[in-house]
Amino acid sequence: MDTFPSLFSQQIRTRSNDPSIRYKRHGLWKTWSWGEVGENVQNFACGLASQGLKPNENVAIIGNNIPQLYFGMLAVQCLGAVPVPIHPDSNAEELVYALNKCGAKLALVQDQQQVDGCYEIKDQCPNFEQMIYCDGRGMQEYTSSRLHKVEDVQEAGRRFASEHPSFLDDIRDKASQDSNAFILFTAGTTDKPRGVIHTHESLIGTATAFANQEKIQENDEALAFMPLSYAANILFTYSLWLVKGLTISCPESNETVMVDFRDIGPTIAYAPPHFYKQLYSEITARAQRSDSKSFDKWFGYARNSREKVLDGGRQSGGLNALLGNLLMFAPLKNVYGLSKLRQAYTGGDVISGEVFNFFRGIGVNLKKCYGTTESAGFICVQSDADADSRSGENSMGVPLSGVEVKELEDGELAFKGVNTFKEYIDDPAATSAIKTADGWVRTGDVGEVDSNGVVKVTDRTDSVGKFTSGSLFAPHRVESELKSSPYIKEAVALGEGQESIATFIVIDDITVGSWAEANNIRFTGYTDLATKDEVYNLIKEHVDSVNAKIKQLCGDACPPISRFLIMHREFNVDSGEVTRSRKIRRDVVMGRHRTLVEALYSSQQKVEIKDDASGETIAELKLESA
Repeated sequence: MDTFPSLFSQQIRTRSNDPSIRYKRHGLWKTWSWGEVGENVQNFACGLASQGLKPNENVAIIGNNIPQLYFGMLAVQCLGAVPVPIHPDSNAEELVYALNKCGAKLALVQDQQQVDGCYEIKDQCPNFEQMIYCDGRGMQEYTSSRLHKVEDVQEAGRRFASEHPSFLDDIRDKASQDSNAFILFTAGTTDKPRGVIHTHESLIGTATAFANQEKIQENDEALAFMPLSYAANILFTYSLWLVKGLTISCPESNETVMVDFRDIGPTIAYAPPHFYKQLYSEITARAQRSDSKSFDKWFGYARNSREKVLDGGRQSGGLNALLGNLLMFAPLKNVYGLSKLRQAYTGGDVISGEVFNFFRGIGVNLKKCYGTTESAGFICVQSDADADSRSGENSMGVPLSGVEVKELEDGELAFKGVNTFKEYIDDPAATSAIKTADGWVRTGDVGEVDSNGVVKVTDRTDSVGKFTSGSLFAPHRVESELKSSPYIKEAVALGEGQESIATFIVIDDITVGSWAEANNIRFTGYTDLATKDEVYNLIKEHVDSVNAKIKQLCGDACPPISRFLIMHREFNVDSGEVTRSRKIRRDVVMGRHRTLVEALYSSQQKVEIKDDASGETIAELKLESA
């Protein structure tokens, strides 16, 4: 089987002049061909070799999606070493943990932000020795023997190659299919993140299975805007890039993603549910500021006839779909860069049915994926038929070719196959706890495999609890339905050990703000908006609609939502309430806001939120009955 360096060599030999990677800088797009990428990677690899990088050593990769980091990851693998992507916004504690866990001596970083972050913690990382940075803006005064410009490393590589011509003959033969290819850290929703080791075989095997099922082609275009530290992004924009030779484009910054998305007009895209929810909220807010009646008319039809719209109205009886596409959907997709999008994917968390149906309704072929870091990001991908079947929000399609899924006795799902990880770095006990001797890997999710082989996911095993009645409580289903409202950004459902459900709700400041402006409601900011009686009434309407179908969602024994409150602020990473991948840490949220939990299950009507330092009242939250 191939390795990433051997796949790279094939692309250079067969498609040297074809576009490989693009990057937007100062508003202009620059394109590197496969041949140009090859020259950069060769010089980079030789430069790293001249600095003493050896096979099997781990190299930290810290930054956003920029071509130099892609060149660097390939160069590292060409030498038989292992790239370890780390989230670029990691705080000091997270950075120390990741660097020490993987034992990296060298870090390839993007810019001054990451250099400063690494300098602050270097004394806490005994193995950490050197940094190579890509963007030198603001670093003119930085001098250290531990710090190198990427251009200097590549220039050293050119000299090294001229002095050691035979080195180039085997530079891409230092890795085998069972060699470590990447170390990818888990999200860490319930514990410290674990370093997941994937081989060339597991990542390339998964990418090949995905590409074959989804018919990914070399002329496909993808925007690489997800963090490099995410397993799904490595699979989607690195593995597929090399397996199929598609073109990837790197946005100018995180703030310009939607503009750059429109510039490129990708043909395939992968993003977590919160990306599509944000886009949905922006479209809804835009409609509120313009002709909302026309919007409601066409999208009301789209929600009920999404298959006809997706087919461009060509199906029998699709006149409304055809008109909707011409008058509303096609122009809308053009504005947001969705016109060329042949296939879109989402995974990593639950996407609400409203958002999912909305995009399929306007003609975006959005499909759900299911996977874990241990599965290289993908276990299942919906086929077109699965996505159109309306078989339930928890349906994820059938497993990829070469992957098996089964239910364990306790209801947990397990998988094995081409996508299986090798082990956790430096943690054999954790590896043996999740991976059996015959290759089955526990996912940590409760679900089932139906008679047609379709995998359905109910919730996380650590989230499922019971009400005092003894009936099962699966909070994600309630949360997903609450978040189907364009006005609700996040929801946390409580209920374990209680008689009823209560919820924390975070409003979407974009859509609620637009709604407030349209209704002449004055506000000064998020907290002020979140405490308005009118906003509580708006949210209560949706909570009541969720209660009307609560038994359909969660079973006949499920009690309704009895009370809710609107949070005075969003949950954030710095307080540990959400992970870098925006997944809620339920134990942290409930522990940090224990007073609010108790208040929801009391007779209190309001609760004051006070500043920890000054003791002053920040907000007075209303505890609303549903």
